Amino acid sequence: MEIHIQADSNNTLTVLDLLEQQGFSLPCNCHGANVCGGVQYDFPCGMVPKAPLTVHLPDATSSAQITGLSLMQTPDLSIQPDSLLIDIGTTTIAMVYYHSTKKNTFFSEVFANPQIAYGADVISRIQYDVTHPSEHMLHKELTSCLTGHAVSFLKRYPDISIKQCLIGGNTTMIHLLLNLSLQGMTGHPFTPEIPDNFSFTHKGVSVHVLPWLSAFIGGDITAGLLSLSFDTRNDTCILADLGTNGELVLCHKNHLYTASTAAGPALEGGGLSHGCPAIPGAVSEVSLRGIIPRIQTIANKLPCGICGSGAISVLAELLSQQYMNADGTLTSKFPENGILLAKAPSSDIIFTSNDVRQMQLAVAAIAAGIDTLCREAGILPENVDSLYLAGGLGYHIPLEKASSLGMFCDIFLGRIHCVGNSCLNGLAKLSSAAEEDLISLQHRLTAQTEDISLADNAFFQSSYLSHMTYHPS
Repeated sequence: MEIHIQADSNNTLTVLDLLEQQGFSLPCNCHGANVCGGVQYDFPCGMVPKAPLTVHLPDATSSAQITGLSLMQTPDLSIQPDSLLIDIGTTTIAMVYYHSTKKNTFFSEVFANPQIAYGADVISRIQYDVTHPSEHMLHKELTSCLTGHAVSFLKRYPDISIKQCLIGGNTTMIHLLLNLSLQGMTGHPFTPEIPDNFSFTHKGVSVHVLPWLSAFIGGDITAGLLSLSFDTRNDTCILADLGTNGELVLCHKNHLYTASTAAGPALEGGGLSHGCPAIPGAVSEVSLRGIIPRIQTIANKLPCGICGSGAISVLAELLSQQYMNADGTLTSKFPENGILLAKAPSSDIIFTSNDVRQMQLAVAAIAAGIDTLCREAGILPENVDSLYLAGGLGYHIPLEKASSLGMFCDIFLGRIHCVGNSCLNGLAKLSSAAEEDLISLQHRLTAQTEDISLADNAFFQSSYLSHMTYHPS
């Protein structure tokens, strides 16, 4: 599809801005913040055109594949979707147009959360929002982005009628979506503001926002737990969402222990020198022969950046090839400017010493979080029957390499299940439920849940420091 745009008279609007004015959304890793290097296009993502321009947009039939959905992966254009499912992540947003009865996907897409321009993590965004209370800028950015993508879709398919919208997201994202005050989230005891209602009608569409379980365990995790029937299970299992917030839930004896490890955006490609989400073209696997890398990209597309699984792969290779010591320090073999992984149209993809550090912190946070929840439940890691890994990283992660870094103990390797986007799977499951059933399920989960604060947990701090040194399994 070709879209013709005109430069604005003041020459201040970017290509993305001008497209959104016409109701179209151009996928971009950083939503025009000019930090992704424009790796998906032959022009910088923050480009301000000085003259008329033609932009080529993919047709809706080239639907993005959202990892690990138990929905149809290939769009079925013969159905009429009645539901819009949205997973609002800190780094990326995923949307699925879905038929709740036929249980088929019509179209899906993944794009960057535009709020990344105001901070890579929830803490940065909370700080911005509370220090600019009258602007509501993050709320406007998010709602404008979601509306833009929905309008763009409906323009292509004007005969489609969406009856309901189900939304999951971490607690901060839901606050920003509903324009709630984040003042209570700025410090201990971290008290979310409760909205009047999580369900409402907007322009004739029934909207259901999945509520959070705690300040740092959001509605996306609520949906994920329901997708895996954690509310009715009798075995011992863990759901780990390997994203920016690193949420963990341990189910043991019909009780749920929850924690957020604040692993940072590196696990989703954020904060890395040439990072990107787990999208087609992202470097997802790396092996080193000397200093020469061999890479694999998602969907075997041309490389456009490195995602979290690729970064874990590089880190494990650096350790095994002695470019890095067990304590994370780099040896003299590591090139001063970093390791060149691949050449891309607009910017070479390089893994730097700072990337090594960011991944070291993230791996340690996840490992220490699992240790801490097991301790709180009075069990050992070997007592865990199943470990479910959610998120884009949880689908593509090289398990043995992650284990070699100590992210998971080796006992887990035969018990790991990569479930991809558990939030969207949960929303799809709930899309055919009555509103009363939704409320009942949510209340049951809340009653079973005990939130573990890691910020002041001495065992977590000790375990975190221990995992900063790699203990290969």
